[in-house]
Amino acid sequence: MSLFVADLINQIRQQFGTQKTIITPKSLEYANKIVAGYNEENWDAFGEHMTDGKSHDDNLIDKVDNNMHTSGLENLGGSLQAWTWDDDGNLYKLPIEKQTMDSMKNSIYETILAMMFDDAYSGWGHAQTFIGYGVYNLGKTSVGVDFDKFGYSHFELASAYNQNGFDSNPYTLPSTSELTSQLNQAKSDLEKSKANLAQTNNDLSETQNVLVNATSTQTNAKQALNTAQTDLANKRTVLNNAKKSVADAQNKLASDKQVQQQAQINLQAVTADLATKQENVEKAQQAVQVAENNQRVAQDEVTVATNNVNQAQQAVQTAQDNLNQTQNDLNKLNQQLAELQQAPELLVQAKQQLADAQSNLQTANDNLVAKKNELNKATADLADLKTQLATNQENLTKALANLAQAKSGLDQANKDLASSKEKLVSKQTSLASAKSALAEAQAKLTELQQAPQTLAKAKETLDQANKNLEEIAKENVEKAQQAYDEAKSNNDVAQKDLEDAKNSLAQVQEKQSQAQSAYDKAMKAYNDYLKAQQAVKDAEEKAKAQAQAKAEHTYFAQTANGKVVDEKGHIMVGYSVKGNQVFDAQSKLVGTLAQTSTTRRMVNTVKQENAKTLPQTGDKQNNNTTVGAILVGLGSLLGLGALGKRKED
Repeated sequence: MSLFVADLINQIRQQFGTQKTIITPKSLEYANKIVAGYNEENWDAFGEHMTDGKSHDDNLIDKVDNNMHTSGLENLGGSLQAWTWDDDGNLYKLPIEKQTMDSMKNSIYETILAMMFDDAYSGWGHAQTFIGYGVYNLGKTSVGVDFDKFGYSHFELASAYNQNGFDSNPYTLPSTSELTSQLNQAKSDLEKSKANLAQTNNDLSETQNVLVNATSTQTNAKQALNTAQTDLANKRTVLNNAKKSVADAQNKLASDKQVQQQAQINLQAVTADLATKQENVEKAQQAVQVAENNQRVAQDEVTVATNNVNQAQQAVQTAQDNLNQTQNDLNKLNQQLAELQQAPELLVQAKQQLADAQSNLQTANDNLVAKKNELNKATADLADLKTQLATNQENLTKALANLAQAKSGLDQANKDLASSKEKLVSKQTSLASAKSALAEAQAKLTELQQAPQTLAKAKETLDQANKNLEEIAKENVEKAQQAYDEAKSNNDVAQKDLEDAKNSLAQVQEKQSQAQSAYDKAMKAYNDYLKAQQAVKDAEEKAKAQAQAKAEHTYFAQTANGKVVDEKGHIMVGYSVKGNQVFDAQSKLVGTLAQTSTTRRMVNTVKQENAKTLPQTGDKQNNNTTVGAILVGLGSLLGLGALGKRKED
């Protein structure tokens, strides 16, 4: 508070060209001792009704001056205390409202304004004390400010020199120009931070859109995976049924072969006795025909079963490919989802940090010196922040490069998978050739003796084709798994780098929040400065208006020889009258010319002056007229009162 007051006083003294004040530990101790004495003595300087106050405690001030080897001046202001009138026209105190640092500084400011611009009733003593003018000039002056228990402000000014220690260890007073420069720099830094934050929010919004799309794609992929798995199960059932049909056909073929062999044996038995065994031959031939028909039926069933097996295998392979592709897509989407799920948390943290920062703005203007230190620290932190941001950008670039490398590995794996598919097609072609050979072998089953060997060879060819197909598929799966593992490893590294970059971004946002806080504090200080300038201007206009109003209710009389007399009966040298207005030596309007004298002293002075120039006749004056004028004047003076009026002593 004392720093704030000293800065205001020094601004005043700079305008008048007088020596600026300082604040030291001794000056603060001096003010505290005086205010403590007022409180201990229960010394009410203004009184309960503003008419019964004790004014300055001169004995206390002299005692403290002697003990601390200095000489001091005191300005007392009502400040936090206000008075108003009751229904009987008596003044009484109002309760002191709860105060903040801002409200206390505002009351101090208003008190200083009143002492500077509305102090004529005190002979401008308060103003000259602040200015350090004339007999109120203490030379090198220290300042201390405090409030007593009645809410009155004490401005204690003391002479400072080496012997009394009042000039030792002076505190650094805030520089308005330096604060303005820091404010402008903070504004620039804040704009940059806001631009970065806007870009980050924009990127986050885009990321959220990608997350929504990815979630939808993942849902569709899961549905496609479920459909593919169901289709695969159905195809496997068909394959198992086809395999069972093949086994049944092979068993039937073996049975038919046994029938054929038995028929051949019977045929050989009856050959020796052709005449007697003709009937048996015909029966055997019929049995052979039946066996051949059964063989053809079995062959047809084998063909149908083989076709079913081929279709089932193709369906299984297609379903497996769809499953693999769907699984790959699901893995990618899960990877993207893992990356994007962190984005909403970052947004919530940024908003929460912003809300926390905004809730702390009320304490921004507690101490201008602290503001300067905080702003310097914010500037240094911002420089560190830029360095950290460059490092984060480099890490992000590396992460993106690793991600690109991982994608390249994944693309190579896809190429290898495509190559494997081409080899699979080649093997499928070989399998088709084997099937063709099997068909040819099966066509020769009509030759019953060669049927078992042909079937065995066809089965061997089919088994070899299936074995080759399984080996190729296994090899391709292993290569694809290896490529996937490498891509996943690279992607994990890229993901870690990306997480590090996100953590760094969170730190950047925290630094931005701190820079925002420092800027807000500096902005508040700057606004206080602008408000002070405007208040000075308003006070000057108010003082001018009050002077005008006061002049209208300040009455002078003019003697026959042209001299101007005030209400105290003093002859005002250099004053002049124009119409009914009275002006001082500097041509400033100071009052109104009364038609008749308004006070006893004014009457006496006018009579004395007129007696010097006029005959001693006609001096008698109507007493009723004089008393009436006096009441009018007093009534006008009483009319200046207003609710909530504060008093400076």
